[in-house]
Amino acid sequence: MSRTSLLLKRGRLAVAGVAVVMAAAGCGADEPSDSGAETVLIGAAISTSGPSAFAGVPVRQGIELAVDQANAEGVLGPDTEIELEVVDVAADPAAAIAAYRQFEADGAAGVLCCTLGSEAGALQPVMAQSVTPGVVTVSILEDLAEPPHLFRPFEVPSEPGGIYDEFLDAVAEAGFKTAVMVVNDDNDAMVQDARVYEEGLERNGIEVLETINAGTAETSFTGVATTITAQDPDIVVASTIGSSTASLARSLRERGFDRPVVSNVGADSAAAYEASAHMMEGTVFPTPFHAEHPVNEAGAEFVVEYEEAFGASPDMFAAQGYTAAQTLITAISQGEGTDPESVGEALANLTELESVYGTLTFEDGQAEVAETARHLVWGADGEVELWEPADP
Repeated sequence: MSRTSLLLKRGRLAVAGVAVVMAAAGCGADEPSDSGAETVLIGAAISTSGPSAFAGVPVRQGIELAVDQANAEGVLGPDTEIELEVVDVAADPAAAIAAYRQFEADGAAGVLCCTLGSEAGALQPVMAQSVTPGVVTVSILEDLAEPPHLFRPFEVPSEPGGIYDEFLDAVAEAGFKTAVMVVNDDNDAMVQDARVYEEGLERNGIEVLETINAGTAETSFTGVATTITAQDPDIVVASTIGSSTASLARSLRERGFDRPVVSNVGADSAAAYEASAHMMEGTVFPTPFHAEHPVNEAGAEFVVEYEEAFGASPDMFAAQGYTAAQTLITAISQGEGTDPESVGEALANLTELESVYGTLTFEDGQAEVAETARHLVWGADGEVELWEPADP
């Protein structure tokens, strides 16, 4: 038996699997499957189309991998299987609520949710009135975790002293003096992050010449890039989702701006790099996980198994989907039962989990990780390299 299998049997994060497991609509907990085994339904309300597809698609694949592994290992017992139903909510908060309500009616043991902050903000009060627990896949909106209703198995990068503060202090070491900020002002999480970035720049003596707002649905950043090049800053700081960062970077490079674009975890996306027409070179970002620079053995194994399953390397979003699914599966396997209330209680009692980020510890449903995030930069030909302040 591999180390991966052992970790999963201990209720810790593991990797493996090649098949895509999807449930038929309406399959509830403890109903028989075609094979005769009892089934436990897990719902996933995520955005796999629209501007957040760059994150939602790998999230879905990470979830599928985790479910396949769990079924292959029989973590719920020899006669019980997990069935997964994925609903594309297309970044629509109303659709996310509708999907959650349907999973609730179908008897799902738990729901994986919240690609964007808007979805998370809409779902949180709905979940607070239900016993069907949720586990966050991507959203970094503040104060989401609320046991026994909602849990987040990754660190919020905007927390004081967290990933972003460490990153901005490192950026300042390169000696930059001026910046222009671009913010997705229609996305609560990006506005939240922008405050952290602005404070970090100010703390380190970097002057913000101008802050430009842009919607997440905007595809043309021609005007924004023209304004920025006229300001001639040392760096551009993008508090934007990955698709916006890609469009911004492309417009800047097309106008001859060759200085660093300093972004966030959303820039860690091969899909975003492709969408930029390979013009994200010089974009610097922090990330808790990257396939080429894993922090531990679990992360390295995850890369191998994901590549075998999907023919491509996992990005941070795949790792988030995988981690969220494994967190929920662990609670299902360790709880007093597979009903939603028991699963919520098991999630609330979860204190530690080994993950591809390192060891997660939970407090009030929110995970923290001791390992420092990687600081990376997009290079030529889609290569991602470790970034050092002296060599942006």
